[in-house]
This record gives sequence, structure tokens and C-alpha cells, in this order.
Amino acid sequence: MSKTIQKKETVSKEIVLEKLKLQNVKVIFANLAETEKGFKPSITIDATDDSVKTKISEWVKANNVGKETPGVAKFKEYTPEDSDTTTLQYKFNINDFTKYYGVNGLEKKDLGYGAIIDFVANPFEWENKFGKGISSSLSAVLIKEKGQTGADADMEELLSELEDNSEETIEPIDAFAK
Repeated sequence: MSKTIQKKETVSKEIVLEKLKLQNVKVIFANLAETEKGFKPSITIDATDDSVKTKISEWVKANNVGKETPGVAKFKEYTPEDSDTTTLQYKFNINDFTKYYGVNGLEKKDLGYGAIIDFVANPFEWENKFGKGISSSLSAVLIKEKGQTGADADMEELLSELEDNSEETIEPIDAFAK
């Protein structure tokens, strides 16, 4: 009587994580510091364009990014009360190592609503006592156009009124100058 011994072979699949590069996307919201309510730093972009949505969806799926539903991109829809237009939004995390560069003198502070950026997002594996998975964060952000703030719109309004009344001469002042 002879015994047959079977040898089990373990095949491990190497995970190859690939970065995502998007260009000329519009910023919806930039939260550059952790808030008192515990919201982590992030940049939310407009993903309404089909090509942007597709690139994000395919990247999330290929890299199995996500905690609750790995591989499924979580887009949020937003429709302002005074509009019929729905915006599809996607949030990317940022961290202390995210690099920022602004063209033509733009700075990190110019990342308001409507800013136009290029960026690279990188997935990474994580594991701790609460679980494990693949997350992502932005590694580099190129600020190409400034986002318009409410203060910018207010200044444009004041300047347009000034042009209408050209008799006045007003010089810009620095409110914080000593």
C-alpha cells in the first residue's frame, strides 16, 4: 500500500497599485486642514464630465480603493436649490506630504471653489487594529487657475461700481499693514 502525498502550492497575487493623473479639473471644495468636527483634509472635484468619472471609476476599481465598498467609486450628487443642474462630485484625501505648486504666483490658498487643477493621486495599502484595505491621497496638486471666493465677487462688484463713477480715485490698502 502506497500513500500519495499532495503538495499544496500557494499562489500569491502581487498587488500593483497605479497612480491616477487628472488634468484641468474644477475644484468644488478644498478643506486644507482637519476641522474641529473631525473632517480630514481633502479636495472635492467636479466629476460630472464622463471622461473624469470614467477615469476615477476605473482607477478605484483597478486598485480596489475603499473601505466600505472596495473598488466602487463613491460619487456624490449635488443640486443647488436654485438650479436644475446636478453636479457629480468626488473627494480625494490630502495629507501633510501633499505637494502644491501654483502657476503665475498662485498659492495653496487659491484652491477655492472653481479653481482649476491638475493632480496625481496614489493608492496605498493600510492595516491597523481596525482592519486593512487600500486608501488613496493626493501626492501633487498643480494650481492652474484661482478659485473665485465671495470676497473676490464682492471686490469685482465694488470695482465695477467704481468704473461707473470714475471721479473717485481709490488705492488698494493692506488692512494688516502697521
